[in-house]
Amino acid sequence: MLKLTRLNHHTIAINPDHISWVEATPDTTLFLINGEKLMVRESLDDLMHAVIEYRRLVRMVEPAGEPLGPVEGDPPRLGDSRKPSGFPRRSGDRDER
Repeated sequence: MLKLTRLNHHTIAINPDHISWVEATPDTTLFLINGEKLMVRESLDDLMHAVIEYRRLVRMVEPAGEPLGPVEGDPPRLGDSRKPSGFPRRSGDRDER
């Protein structure tokens, strides 16, 4: 969720997957996929950076834009001819034994 501030200073949390498009004229206006329109205090650039950071956290992408390596049990990616077994495990993964 993105933590944003409405023009009346109330804090709201928005799921960025529900944002259809954003306009800055001059206030930043979010157009949600359900047709709702929200005006927020954050600039368009600040909002874009927040969405990018959210996507990095959700998709576990490193700041350089390179995804983390595959994890044991993950399905092979398109074009990946390697077998799914033997992939390195990430810290925090549970052992299924």
